[in-house]
Amino acid sequence: MTHGSNGATVPGKEGLAEILRFSARLMAQRGYHGTSLRDIASETGRSLAGLYHYFRTKEDLVYWINVRGFSALTKSLKAVLAELPSPEDRLYALIYNHLDYFAHHRDEMKVLMLGTHNLTVERIEEIRRLKDAYTDMGRQLVMEFLKSRDCEVPDSKGLARLTYLLFGMMNWIFGWYSPQKHGTGKDLVDDIYTTFVDGVCAKPKANDRRERVGKLVSALQREKHHE
Repeated sequence: MTHGSNGATVPGKEGLAEILRFSARLMAQRGYHGTSLRDIASETGRSLAGLYHYFRTKEDLVYWINVRGFSALTKSLKAVLAELPSPEDRLYALIYNHLDYFAHHRDEMKVLMLGTHNLTVERIEEIRRLKDAYTDMGRQLVMEFLKSRDCEVPDSKGLARLTYLLFGMMNWIFGWYSPQKHGTGKDLVDDIYTTFVDGVCAKPKANDRRERVGKLVSALQREKHHE
């Protein structure tokens, strides 16, 4: 047995993995509020009393799904980066590792994307630290790549934008991606990598597009708003 924050007692590795897998599946299908501990007990073949022995609340399950998910992503990425000196390969590894975890843990990834608003402040902060550590690894890899290509490295705000744009491409595939409709996961990794690296170093051409098109869009939206 191990213990998490707020005194949640967590079962051994095998039992924990099974309970969290089924919990993530139900939450991905029904949403957080549409899933009860009774549903999870039934899905895992346990009694409700037996489930209470491991988890006090549904929030405990969300907490552990997040902790295990971000910890696994970080651990596997660190392991592969230790074998890859090339900045290009290291950036590719970030994308491959992220999408590979998604492919094998689609339900867990959806729970991770749903947020932690139902958790305590302490647990939200703990998960935020895990997410920030993982994001910082991504930010470092983006910066290493830019330097390796002799691209202009932006300031901290610009680097943050580029990093979150990359994570945005990776994270939200759960909302639309289907292997049957859109091809293999490896093809998707290549597409994300190519789209990002071919665009991230491209210098914007000096033109008036931001001013010209931006003004038009803003004007039309204001006009539509006042209809």
